[in-house]
Amino acid sequence: MPRIALFAVLLALVLVPSARADVEGKPEVVDGDTLNIGGVVFDLTGIDAPEADQTCTKDGQTYSCGFQATNVLGFMTAGQWVQCRDQVIGPDGGSAMTCYLGGRYDIGEKMIRQGWALADRALSIPAYLAAEQAARAESAGLWAGGFAAPWDWRRGKR
Repeated sequence: MPRIALFAVLLALVLVPSARADVEGKPEVVDGDTLNIGGVVFDLTGIDAPEADQTCTKDGQTYSCGFQATNVLGFMTAGQWVQCRDQVIGPDGGSAMTCYLGGRYDIGEKMIRQGWALADRALSIPAYLAAEQAARAESAGLWAGGFAAPWDWRRGKR
């Protein structure tokens, strides 16, 4: 099977929509890229935030950037009604959705723009890549110091 066809099949498997309806409500933040709304736990599509126990550096000091990313998402969504849609099932079997504050502010894009999450390279969402470039240029969030990309941290590259 040609590589392009194989890639298309794999991508289709990753982005298979589920039968579950859209979800909305006041979220509970699980970590920097995971929400729980009414018992439905899912990741935010297209972003990868530092792991809960991940550390980073800034001004020569180590800090818990995973905890910080979780706090930023928590403050962003505190008491807010969130609408989530376009559910996909990832290769690990977990679900992911795109969520909005006030029906128009993409939470994932805001997390990236503030520098507390990175754009998922597998999806290459143009707005997310642009938000990451802007955050990096302004040394926002993680970009103000040193850090391992969350996907590298999970693989033990710290």
